[in-house]
Amino acid sequence: MPRHTAFILRVWRSTRHERVQWAARLEDLRDGRHEQFTNPDALLAHLRGLLDSEARSGPDPPEGTDTPGDRA
Repeated sequence: MPRHTAFILRVWRSTRHERVQWAARLEDLRDGRHEQFTNPDALLAHLRGLLDSEARSGPDPPEGTDTPGDRA
């Protein structure tokens, strides 16, 4: 299991029913799967779910090993 996952996140402004809103597309670079969102909370929940499932399915990193996001 790889220790990292790569995504492409595209964000743009969209007009729907005369209302301007943000839209986003999240693509997993490993398999090309993608999801589209118009709600930032739904995007974040989806991303958290993906990362949580990856964490549960893979081995824990060795103790003392950190990633750039873990550093304060």
